Amino acid sequence: MKHLFAVVATLSVVGLAGCTVAPPSSVETVPTFYQRLDQGAALDEAAALDMINAYRAKSGLAPLALDAELVAQARRRASGVAETDTSTWGETPTISAQKAGLGANRAERVSAGYRTLAEAFSGWRDSPPHNRVLLAPAGRRFGIAAVDRPGAKYRVYWDIIVEGGR
Repeated sequence: MKHLFAVVATLSVVGLAGCTVAPPSSVETVPTFYQRLDQGAALDEAAALDMINAYRAKSGLAPLALDAELVAQARRRASGVAETDTSTWGETPTISAQKAGLGANRAERVSAGYRTLAEAFSGWRDSPPHNRVLLAPAGRRFGIAAVDRPGAKYRVYWDIIVEGGR
């Protein structure tokens, strides 16, 4: 009987050992569009493009293609605005002639203060000048950049560029 009790006890312990539940991970995966750029996250240009193209599709517009040259231009523009720590609410010099679509084949807007892609996209949809760039009917190519500048007034500076086909 002693032997039977030892076997049952051993099997019970082994059985319970297999039932342990791993503790939940302390690191949660945050979707890329909610990652904070002011906390070290990098902008995911492809995720931005997907979000904007889905928005354009709802308006019956052609999708944009991510363009490395426009991304580099947007990065330079956002970096320049971040460096001077200027208010970015005004229009870029070329935008005034482009109110009705792409005008001179290009539309661009700068903005600042949005800490995540989701915040920026929401703000751009609610801003008529930014929304015109997102929904530029002749748009075919796209560039986007966000630059984090700790200590600056707006902290994160953005630039979006949409160009027509070449």
